[in-house]
This record gives sequence, C-alpha cells and structure tokens, in this order.
Amino acid sequence: MDDHYDVIIVGARVAGSSLAILLGQIGKKVLLIDKADFPSDTLSTHYMSHTEFLNELGVLDRLEQSGLRKVRRMRTYIGASFVEGPRSSYTIIPKRDQLDYVLIEKAKEYPNVTVMPRSPARGLLWEGNKVTGVRIDKGSNVFHVHSDLVVGADGKNSNIAHWVNAEKYKQTDPVRPVLYGYYEGIQPLSEPTTEIFLHEGRIGFLFPMEEGRDCLGLEIHPEEFKNMMKDPEKKFEEIYQQHYGMEKRMESARLQGKIIGTPGMPNFFREAYGKGWALVGDAGHSKDPSTGLGINDAFMQSFYLVEAVRQVDHGHDWAEAMASFVKKRDEQLLPGFQLTLDYIQSLRMWTTNEVALFQSIAANPMAWNKLAPNIGKHLAEDTKDFPLLHTVVEMEAEQFGFKKE
Repeated sequence: MDDHYDVIIVGARVAGSSLAILLGQIGKKVLLIDKADFPSDTLSTHYMSHTEFLNELGVLDRLEQSGLRKVRRMRTYIGASFVEGPRSSYTIIPKRDQLDYVLIEKAKEYPNVTVMPRSPARGLLWEGNKVTGVRIDKGSNVFHVHSDLVVGADGKNSNIAHWVNAEKYKQTDPVRPVLYGYYEGIQPLSEPTTEIFLHEGRIGFLFPMEEGRDCLGLEIHPEEFKNMMKDPEKKFEEIYQQHYGMEKRMESARLQGKIIGTPGMPNFFREAYGKGWALVGDAGHSKDPSTGLGINDAFMQSFYLVEAVRQVDHGHDWAEAMASFVKKRDEQLLPGFQLTLDYIQSLRMWTTNEVALFQSIAANPMAWNKLAPNIGKHLAEDTKDFPLLHTVVEMEAEQFGFKKE
C-alpha cells in the first residue's frame, strides 16, 4: 500500500463511493476505505428521488439490468382515499447491498482508485492543526497513510467528525422510530408505484424493488418502539395490515430476513470542512428518512465537493472553494430539511375537516392536477387552514419533482 494519496475517503457507501468515482474521473489518486465488507446491507431510506446522479456516475444501466422496476408513480393514502400522480421522471429502488457494491465496483475501474474493505480508520494524522492522513487498521497491522485531504463519509456517527470536533447546527433530536423489512409476494398495483400511508399518526411506506420484492417501512410513535421490538415481525405486520387494502395484499407475503429498526434518526447539519478534512453524506447532514431524500442528498454533496477540489486545482483559494461548497450544500439541503421536520412533527390524527378536504382532492383529479404543478400558489389558497394537509401536499410535490412558484 502506498503511503501518500491525494484523497483518503473514510466510508465506502453511497457518499464515499460516489466521491471516489468522481475523483477517479479527474485523475486524483484516491484511497477508499471502510470497516465493512461488500456486498453488505445497511440502514437506509432506499428511495432515490431521481436517477440523474446514477447516470452521471455511470452505474444506471448496470443497476437497471439487475431487474429493478422503474417507478413512475406516487400515491398517498388517508383512510380509504388517496391522491396519485405521475412523477416527472422514473426512479429505481435497489437494496443497499446492491447499490453500494455497484458503486464500489465502478470506483475500482479507475486505476488511480484503491479500495480497501475491512479496514477501519483508527485515528487521524496531524501536523499542527492540519489533518495529514489516517491510521488504518488492516488485519493485525496499523498503517499510517498520508494525504492532501481526508474525507469523512462514515455516516451520522462519523469518527472523522468526532476526531476533528466538527460542530453541529440546526440540530433536532430524533423524532420518530423507523422500522422496515423486505417482503416477497405482496400483491402489486397495476403499475409500480411508491405508496405512502398516513394512518393514526403513523407513516407507512411501500417501495417497489425487483419484481416480486418490496420494501415496507413504518414510522411509528416513539412510545411504541420498545414494545414493537419485542416481537418486531408480528407487530410490524399487524400495523401494516391496517393500511388501506394491505391486509388482502399481504395474504401471501413473506418477510425476507428480519425487521430492521432504529429509535430514530438525528437531524442536523455539521461543519463540513477544515484544514485537511471534509465531510459528505450523513457525516455532514442527517435527517429523518420520511421524505426519502438521503441518498439523493449524499450524491449531491459528492458532486459539490469535487467541484470545490477542481476549483483548488485551478488556483482558487482552498478556504474560499470549501466555503462555496458548504454554501451550496446548505442552500440545497435546507428546504428539504425543514420540509422533513415539518412533516414528521405535524403528523397526528387527522381532523374531520382535513379528511374531508383530502377526500375532495382525491375525488377530483383535476383539483390535484391543479394543486401539484403550481404548488406555491395553490397551497396558500387551498390548504392554508389545514397545516397537516399543507405539509403532505408539499412533500408530494417535492417527490414528484415540481417546484414552488
């Protein structure tokens, strides 16, 4: 193993592997390390708002050829009513063991990128107050490897962030526990559709993956989590079958593996750079998975960071280029961050009037067609007195790809 690289990336999943691909494309000498082996699964939102990033990274065709369904529609249920519409583009929803592995294999195609799984970072190397490398544990040996830049892509509990004392801001504690599992044999709709169920203050998700396999998710009330984890499969399915039509659709369903749960995801931004270091992905920004923006956000951060690296190569000041990276990151992520917090904090039992308004929208497709493409104007007109419905419709518009006026 060489002892000096242009960039060492700690964390080889979506954020880290996409960054390695982009840096490999511009000729940087990159070391990509992770404590895990691959392919392997991880806690995830699964949902990708769009596929443009996958295409630019050169992995879209490879993922599509694996049999993933193209999802072009989205449906939200309240009780027995729902609103549904086409997305502005399709998406695919792979398992993370598949997505991460494909990205890593793509990164390895670049001769200047070295990938080392099963190699946890044990600490940083410093010269004064500047990070100059990483101590890497490989088997029974610990190596000191130097670099011009160390990037933490090691998740919400990032060691890199901890070691450099990166401060959090706009921080909100976890709000809602999240559970999900992979199921086969669920009766499908006529066309692959992302489905969201709003019922008794909980959120249910159904993500079509490959033919015959779906990811089912639940966000539940905080006080329910401890009891659910005593018998997660039974209690998960009991709640999920309460959603519209799901008792019948789950008659032949079988869980693949086990139900995965967490008490909740923290919500924050982190200081994203300093002398010799930077953060991307959940290490730099984390939020509740209910709006399904996490993977998309991680890709975006990698593209922005590479743009800053290119600016430095062309003579721009390091601090100025990195400040621009953070400014762009926060400007792009803050609206979705606030939308997510509004969404999960507003969810509760629906009032009779809110249900009636939702049913009127569901019964009149023209009303929904009017509402979604002109979200800024019509939200104010149609839902200003219904904050929960207001937030739900705004979230729908975000997922459909519509923009506020």
